Amino acid sequence: MSLVSTVQLKKRIPILQLVKTIVATLLAWFAALAIYPHEQPIFAAIAAIIVIQPSINQSLGKALERSTGVILGVAIALGASLAFGSQGWLVLLAIIVAFIAGWAFKFTPGTANQIAISAMLVIAIGSATPEYALGRIVETFIGASIAFVINAVIVPPIDIEPSQKAIATLGANIAEVLEDIGSVLRRSTSHEVIQNIYIRARDLRPQLNSAQATLRNAQEGLRFNVFKGKHSEELEKEAALLQQLSIIVTRVIGVAHGVRDHYDDSVIAEPGIAQIAEELMRSGHDLRLLVRDAGLPATNQSHPDTEELPALTEPIQLSPPSGLNWVLIGFLMENLRRIRDEITEGFED
Repeated sequence: MSLVSTVQLKKRIPILQLVKTIVATLLAWFAALAIYPHEQPIFAAIAAIIVIQPSINQSLGKALERSTGVILGVAIALGASLAFGSQGWLVLLAIIVAFIAGWAFKFTPGTANQIAISAMLVIAIGSATPEYALGRIVETFIGASIAFVINAVIVPPIDIEPSQKAIATLGANIAEVLEDIGSVLRRSTSHEVIQNIYIRARDLRPQLNSAQATLRNAQEGLRFNVFKGKHSEELEKEAALLQQLSIIVTRVIGVAHGVRDHYDDSVIAEPGIAQIAEELMRSGHDLRLLVRDAGLPATNQSHPDTEELPALTEPIQLSPPSGLNWVLIGFLMENLRRIRDEITEGFED
């Protein structure tokens, strides 16, 4: 990792967030100055800067962190000053006590750091009297409240496209792996091809984790948003679909693993293997339809109407497999059943 990448984002923060931060800081500064005209309203400005976040939910969390940290930090500074007077080493003592308190009460790092910073500032730049301490707490509430209101009223556009794209891509990739497993069960295939399919199946797990994180970000951005409208219902549908996909991912990885470990050319000659391969292909097809009918972006091929959904309507005719091929055949049948159950449940809903 380069030094530049540790301090520089790939893209700038939204201009709206920059404007909101500036406006909130200015309003907090002058509002606190109107109440305490003889004090520099540093605590109000800091609170406003910290509380402005990309989402309202994050703003609320930061407001609570900031307020809790300031109250405890000011209390520690006040207690230390009353006990020991204005000693030069008092700042260090207050910082140490603040960090110990944060650790003892299991506060978040943000809250614990805020306790130490508030204690240090009160002792370093003010006379730690009860009146001064109360003023800094009020200042913090003023700054945090103004920033929270601004963030709630001037909200950024609701963007659920990243979560839609991530889930749609995951669904398409699962379908592709299913179809490719079906293809290799129809003809003699090299180990390299089967290994590649297994690697792609295993890569579905980080894709699932990424889609889940993207969906959580969308849900967090929508929480407490008064303008969320129909997006809340859309995210609920996405969450339900992603839950189905998470189960299917586990099954598909298992199927790919089983094929990699137990496949040989003799499997191709087994009675019923062609039907199993066909049902795997159909499962991939149905999964694409499920994603499309959930209102997500379509994958890279046209789809028929759901009335043309190929379902498992006839039992697969199996004869006793030869040798140890029964292990793979039985394993495929059970996982195919579970995969189909998840997909068809989506259509029933």
